[in-house]
Amino acid sequence: MTCDNLLDFTAYKLRNMVEDLAAVGQLDLAEALQDALDKYMLGHIDIAWQSGWPYMLKPEENDT
Repeated sequence: MTCDNLLDFTAYKLRNMVEDLAAVGQLDLAEALQDALDKYMLGHIDIAWQSGWPYMLKPEENDT
């Protein structure tokens, strides 16, 4: 069974964090998170979440 209407939580959450941080003037952090989002969407990194904050992880070398 596939669910075509599932959202990618990580992409959704990171985009919201970028917008929220930029809105309050924390542009350096917003830019860093946007860079992480770009790399995540391209498949260059994985993101893990801990206490509501994203952590960049290198994809496993044996993952395709």
